[in-house]
Amino acid sequence: MKQITLIAISMLCFSFTIMAQSTIGGTITDDQGVPLPGVNILEKNTTNGFVSDFDGNYTITVGGNATLVFSYVGFKTQEVAVNNRSNINIILLEDNEQLDEVVVIGYGAVKRDKIATSISSVKGEDIVTQVASNPAEALQGRASGVQVLSSGGAPGASPTILIRGVVTGTTNTSPLIVIDGVMQPSGTSLNSVNSQDIESVDILKDAAASAIYGSRASNGVVLITTKRGKEGKAVVNFDFNYGAQQWEKVEMAGAQEYIDIINTRRANDGTAPLYDPNDFGEGTDWWDEVVEDYAPVVNANIRASGGSENIKYSASASFFDQQSNYAKGWYQRVTTRFNVDFKISDKVTLKQDISPRIERWETTQGLLDNVLRIDPLTPVFIPQSEREGRNEFSIHGLPLNLVTNPVNALARHFDDNNFFGIFSNTQLNVKITPSITFSSQIGVNMSSRTRERFEPEYFLGPNRQLEINNYRERKTTNFDYVINNTITFEKTINEKHYFNVLGGILYDSRNWEYVEGFADGLPSNTNVNLRQLNAAQGETVRVEGNDATDNIWSAVFRTIYSFDGKYTLNSSVRVDRASRFAKDKNTGVFPGISFAWDVDSEDWFKSKAINNLRFKIGTGELGNQQIDRNGQFSLVGSGDFVFGGDRVPANFLNRLGNPLLQWETVRDKNVGVDLGLFNNAITLSAEYYEKTSEDLLFDVELPNYTGVPGVVSQNVGSFQSKGFDLNLGYNKNWNDFTLGLNLTVSSNESRAIELAPGNEVLLAQRRSTLGNRDIKRTELGGIVGQFLGYETDGIFQNQTELNSHTSEDGTIIQPNAQVGDLRFVDQNGDGELTDEDLVGIGNPFPDFFTGLNINMKYKRFDMSMQWYGTFGNDVWNSNLEYIYSGTQNLNVLAGTRDVVWSPTNTGARFPRLTELDRNGNYQNPSDLFVEDGSYIRLRNVQLGYNFKVKGFKRCRLYVSGQNLLTITDYSGFDPEVSGGDPSQLSIIDRYGVDYRRNPVSRTYLLGLNLTL
Repeated sequence: MKQITLIAISMLCFSFTIMAQSTIGGTITDDQGVPLPGVNILEKNTTNGFVSDFDGNYTITVGGNATLVFSYVGFKTQEVAVNNRSNINIILLEDNEQLDEVVVIGYGAVKRDKIATSISSVKGEDIVTQVASNPAEALQGRASGVQVLSSGGAPGASPTILIRGVVTGTTNTSPLIVIDGVMQPSGTSLNSVNSQDIESVDILKDAAASAIYGSRASNGVVLITTKRGKEGKAVVNFDFNYGAQQWEKVEMAGAQEYIDIINTRRANDGTAPLYDPNDFGEGTDWWDEVVEDYAPVVNANIRASGGSENIKYSASASFFDQQSNYAKGWYQRVTTRFNVDFKISDKVTLKQDISPRIERWETTQGLLDNVLRIDPLTPVFIPQSEREGRNEFSIHGLPLNLVTNPVNALARHFDDNNFFGIFSNTQLNVKITPSITFSSQIGVNMSSRTRERFEPEYFLGPNRQLEINNYRERKTTNFDYVINNTITFEKTINEKHYFNVLGGILYDSRNWEYVEGFADGLPSNTNVNLRQLNAAQGETVRVEGNDATDNIWSAVFRTIYSFDGKYTLNSSVRVDRASRFAKDKNTGVFPGISFAWDVDSEDWFKSKAINNLRFKIGTGELGNQQIDRNGQFSLVGSGDFVFGGDRVPANFLNRLGNPLLQWETVRDKNVGVDLGLFNNAITLSAEYYEKTSEDLLFDVELPNYTGVPGVVSQNVGSFQSKGFDLNLGYNKNWNDFTLGLNLTVSSNESRAIELAPGNEVLLAQRRSTLGNRDIKRTELGGIVGQFLGYETDGIFQNQTELNSHTSEDGTIIQPNAQVGDLRFVDQNGDGELTDEDLVGIGNPFPDFFTGLNINMKYKRFDMSMQWYGTFGNDVWNSNLEYIYSGTQNLNVLAGTRDVVWSPTNTGARFPRLTELDRNGNYQNPSDLFVEDGSYIRLRNVQLGYNFKVKGFKRCRLYVSGQNLLTITDYSGFDPEVSGGDPSQLSIIDRYGVDYRRNPVSRTYLLGLNLTL
């Protein structure tokens, strides 16, 4: 009887529990009736939650007396008591205070109306629309004043970011990268960050904003905030896309056209034909032999987030795989990220982030140069009858010109890289009082990279062989850490006086080391397991290594003051002590100050149309120490020399030190206006800036008479960069249709306004094929990195023009010229062409660059487009050294006869065909090689469709295309270029030079988003 009674009581309690639970449903819209997807619905004081679907619908099971909390970014949070209802429709109202978004600044975050400096922000949801190994690519055209320069179409290529032009001559012009408050090492690639993990990117553009980062911020600052967990039920997101990359084929001359061009060159010079066209057929199409039609790219991401009041978490993992458009070359990456927030008490919180990643890649060769230049007469492989006694790397055809057989180059290419990195960020916050918070942060970056290169033994001909194979292995490790201790006072007094004061002591340490071994004579060309240093049996063994440490001690202080929401004053100062300079020159002080006036907050300002009007002005100083860490020291090198037939090792001075090196200082001025119209449906932001660097750091070549090779680090003068940034936005909803337009326009001009004595001209990019002359020049008062060469004045059309091209005394200026050759301008009138006649012939930097971003939504469909363009910039097209001339019997573009001068084609741009080229048409740097590089490119377009599947909160299928259309008059293969070794040349010297790097790919993608 007792058991029956207990069962009855239990069943009764269970029944009451069931009766107490109810399922609530409804629709959430804004005040215009537009459904709101992604609204968080939470049962108050529990972790029971739900997220509205793309139609704004929700269902949730709660207690009958529960209270529901509805929250959505940009809208007021509402609490609604259930009161035993089963259907509750909600209208959320815009929250003007929340629309004044929180922006990340140095060592903190404040609302945008408390900032008087120049900061551009890009949302994470905009970044993920573009699929790439590096999220920086998605920033192109989204933030005014920010240029993102592609590094080409090689898998895993990391683009270059330029913020408001160039005011430094050092090789490192990249901005400082800060991830969740931790400064990253100089030159950090954003390949380390998964786009899906990014919540927002804030770009500090002026010195007033960046001064708090002192000596690390002269090139601007990119602040990346990653996603964190939110209180509520766990949300799982999955994203997968698969695509194919394609290069547009470059049509080169086939065998018969090539023979015609080569023989015509010789005939024009009075020599016999080189080839008989009857001896050859169609020839080899090297593009088809080397370039793959399509290269796959795969991207998969999964993320889970959620938590309670005391513990919130966000965990993600991603896999990215990109193959090159060659048979070899690929990039793979696996990233994971774990962000956890602990609420230890009402006063103490702890954040712990950890992000391990693995990267593997096979270096992609720059084969385009060989593919375009090799003669089409050479077969890919030698006949089977000639292969006896040759290994698999020696069976390829020997080119008739001096170009490497690209199929052979691919076969012999073994260059593998393995990288492991881990980033850890630990931050403890203690609320000492309601207004005072102490923060201690330790950020650690550890990485290890191994690079293995193998060169097999091969033989194609006497000058195309390697008699002994070799193997080299290089291991590089980095251990970097940052310690930040700050204290912040934040308080509003009498509802009018807002104070935010921060002070801190910081330490930044970078530690690097490497070891490399080289050995030859491995026992096998093909056995991968024997590619080890200890397997080598040759006589040559070399081992080298080095290590280095850079340290910076810093103190920071910042004050933000705002009065009555009308007047805002920001000021900061940072003191850095760096190890790269001598003790008496290693301390730099970097202040910044800015002021903003919110006119629309004035009592006398009355306007229905204008809801935001703000003026701002700022100035500041930044430092730069990105010069060789040994620049202050003279270095001793070692080498082997032969005396009397004997090998003699020796030491010698191989770099001259400069103990007088000091900080490069960048001074910045910025004025701007922000405008919002019709409840911010139309927004406008315009700024004008001037950046001036002093004591410019530069590596200068030493005169030959010093007897010391290489360069010496010097402070050589001053550069100035000035321009304007413009952002124009339009956002509007019409029932089921939403439209967002954002236009960015930026201009910039960088000039050398002072150069140190002995450095009146800075030259770069010396070309042995152009008379061993430099094609880049920076001179006092001129545009930095302008192109240098002879000015041309058309083509000689007849003998009369040849005879009349003389100096004042009748001296023929070009005695070796013939009809059909270029006419060069004798600038100084001395009757001969010398280096004195070289002038500026082009500016590689654009007059302005622009981006247009379009976002549209209609019911279940959404579409986004990203356009980018540059205007007024020139490109040095080095392809023109051969591609219409056949110099050194190199191949030419198909249809060359139609574009070169001949008696029947006198209006051609390019001079006549000639083998000897006595006039130097293609052997002198001139404006023949300079072309308008302006272009407009459709960087990205994506079309998505949202659909319902039971059990999922959101399902979206999308198709995407990248780099689908480029509109340009540039005759080269890609107008977005920078050529030269980035470790040896600054962006000033590389920008706008086309050396036939791998072009940017067209990419077609199909993807799926799922949310549980």
